[in-house]
Amino acid sequence: MDFKALLIETISAVLLITRRTILLIFYPYKTMRGIAINGDRTQTIVIFIIVLLYFLFSYSLRGSIWWGGVVYLVFVLLFVITATFFYFFSKPFKKEVYLHSFVSTFAYTLIPTLFWFISNLILFIILPPPRTMSVLGRGFSIFFIAYSVSLLVWKLILVYLALRFSSRLGLYRIIYMFILYTLIFIPLSLLLYYLKIFRIPFI
Repeated sequence: MDFKALLIETISAVLLITRRTILLIFYPYKTMRGIAINGDRTQTIVIFIIVLLYFLFSYSLRGSIWWGGVVYLVFVLLFVITATFFYFFSKPFKKEVYLHSFVSTFAYTLIPTLFWFISNLILFIILPPPRTMSVLGRGFSIFFIAYSVSLLVWKLILVYLALRFSSRLGLYRIIYMFILYTLIFIPLSLLLYYLKIFRIPFI
């Protein structure tokens, strides 16, 4: 593939990601089902590149861009563990499940995470700590908490739909898988916290 074709494919992927992100806000069920059926590798790669750029830029502000690369590799490992875990636990119940479907759908569940981390980065730049406890400061804190909760709810909806359409399992089996995953994920998150890699896991 020559450079021109690669550029066109990348631009098309960016436009599709933008469109699907908007649709995931208003029509998450229909949109995530389409992603599970017609997942595109280029879109997944572009999302991962955006995450990489975030890590490199955010850690460059702290003077350690190389550490941003290390943290990104840890994120990729967490993502692979997550997608593979749900794929292998779904396989015994449904034969026609595919790893690429989990990868595509879980890549789109990173969108709310990106929004939240990028918002924090922007705030760190334009309104660095310490922040005052004035009326405006408290009002902003309430707004940001509401914003964070809304992104968390959106994230949970997308994760459920990703599991629903990629695994093709019912609600109870999805809940069971998610509980098992949580039992692994929480100790792993604590380990990453104590190693000072992630304060909040990027997943």
